[in-house]
Amino acid sequence: MEIKTKKIGKHTLVHLNGRLDITHSDEVEAKLADDVQNGDGDIIINLELISYISSSGIRIFVGMVRELDKQGRKLKLCCITPPVKKVFDVVELLDLFEVFETEQEAVNSLSK
Repeated sequence: MEIKTKKIGKHTLVHLNGRLDITHSDEVEAKLADDVQNGDGDIIINLELISYISSSGIRIFVGMVRELDKQGRKLKLCCITPPVKKVFDVVELLDLFEVFETEQEAVNSLSK
């Protein structure tokens, strides 16, 4: 699993690459925890290069939404691939997130 983060003002853009499954979920969660706990802005996660997501991967995002919501912040997902979208549809959780077709749309939605 490859995780790249980039700051956009006070916000964070995260690119994930690989399979987000039980094998990598702890690594991803630990890597994102600092941005969730200590960041100021919203977090965008680009899922364009995620080929598979398991329930443990979805659990990370649900936990992030809950924690960010307490702080008045948002988790935004973009570039969701069809196989990953299918998993979100099955568990009926996609409505929990702000979802954007493109990374640029997600970035444009950020408050200054």
